[in-house]
Amino acid sequence: MMVDRQLACEQWYHGLLPREDIKITNVGENIVHFNLQMMLRNNGDFLVRTTEPVAGQQRAFVLSVMFRQELEDEGIKHFVITNLPNGKFSIEKYAFDSVSQMVEHHLYKKESISKANEVILRTPIIRQNWELSHDDVELTKKLGEGAFGEVHMGKLKLRNGRKVDVAVKLAKLEVLTKEQIKEIMHEARLMRNFNHPNVVRFYGVAAGQEPLMVLMELVNCGALDSYLQKQEQPVEKKNEMILQAAWGLEYLHMKNVLHRDIAARNCLYGDNKVKISDFGLTREGTVYQMDPHKRVPIRWLAPETLRMAFYTQKTDVFSYGIMCWEIYSNGIEPYPGMTVAEVNQNVKEGYRMELPFFVPPEVQNIIKVRCWSTNPNDRYTMAEIAKHLQRILQIPRPDFTAMQADRAAEERSQPNLPRYVQADMASLPEQQQRHSRNSMANSRNTTDPKRIRRGSTNLVASPVQRGQSGSRGRKLRPRF
Repeated sequence: MMVDRQLACEQWYHGLLPREDIKITNVGENIVHFNLQMMLRNNGDFLVRTTEPVAGQQRAFVLSVMFRQELEDEGIKHFVITNLPNGKFSIEKYAFDSVSQMVEHHLYKKESISKANEVILRTPIIRQNWELSHDDVELTKKLGEGAFGEVHMGKLKLRNGRKVDVAVKLAKLEVLTKEQIKEIMHEARLMRNFNHPNVVRFYGVAAGQEPLMVLMELVNCGALDSYLQKQEQPVEKKNEMILQAAWGLEYLHMKNVLHRDIAARNCLYGDNKVKISDFGLTREGTVYQMDPHKRVPIRWLAPETLRMAFYTQKTDVFSYGIMCWEIYSNGIEPYPGMTVAEVNQNVKEGYRMELPFFVPPEVQNIIKVRCWSTNPNDRYTMAEIAKHLQRILQIPRPDFTAMQADRAAEERSQPNLPRYVQADMASLPEQQQRHSRNSMANSRNTTDPKRIRRGSTNLVASPVQRGQSGSRGRKLRPRF
């Protein structure tokens, strides 16, 4: 699917933005706002995105509009934009040379998009801070292959002009299923709400064109299990690692998130910090019933999960105990010498691994009794584990609140775009209204492409040719 540069530059074009980001979603009796608030909230709020891949079908552009806000999710209309054989674009009425021209025509003319309903475009909803442009990403070195594509080292240009080192996951949409795309975007949607030094930092997604890019902080030593396997680490350093991982998981549980795949391979290590990563299996909430047909990491699972496919925060605690064993055992795979089937059976029957002799006795007790207990109710919470490990290891707790405030302040200091743009002509200063009306009038009288700036409406109406109309780059007024 080709995305022309003009459309890619439009702030109301969001690329591969799933419906989950546009609406609120009910989870049990709780309403989860994936982005704190709906993107389309008021009548006339709109954006353009692309459909998710479906095998054997071409992706298409979609115009999503809120037309009856009192109906909440049901009040959002999704119009598939048809790409005609002659290269033009249409919804129900006219054909246009580009999607940008279609949007701007309906935005300024206030003509209904739909024949069946009065659906008027009023307020373009622009891209948010985490929706990045491919132009701001520079790939410098391939690091390896991930689950859905390549992983590169790169640089991201922030809005304040500063460049930061990043790890970039690349995914080619034509080789991904719809479910895989949803998994990638689900992981990104979760990560953008995290702010903790022991959880990998998420910068955003570049989804306006291919390849899809997910950008995270670059952690210089890579995966924790590989780091541990390369060189023997002193026990003091391993003590720090298990406590840092506890702080990270404590934070995730405080955010009502189940990681569901806690393991050394899913943590990164750099600058003497463990950072929890890989949120592909992560789910919101405190309880989750697993799909029995999905593949799961048997060697890290709690006995109740193996029996009933049931996850809670206490199953994460059990997995955390397995990861502690990995850290003290130099990153080797848990239950050495056992097959997966043997692990499954033995864990359900009460078997637990022995920790290396050098692990402090009180730490051994925390892991064996308060992480690996068969009864989940006998396990500590992650907050309790972190508290006890701090006392046992005599490692003070950092001021995470101050750290989080500093990072939030850093992000706020970047030049930011408003949530949406006011495009109602009545709200513009009179001089600007005159300029816009004159520009539109002038553009009707010429077909000279030099006279038509980015954002103009070069209208080709069907079935009757209606000539040229449009605005010449009229600035839209931010509405906060």
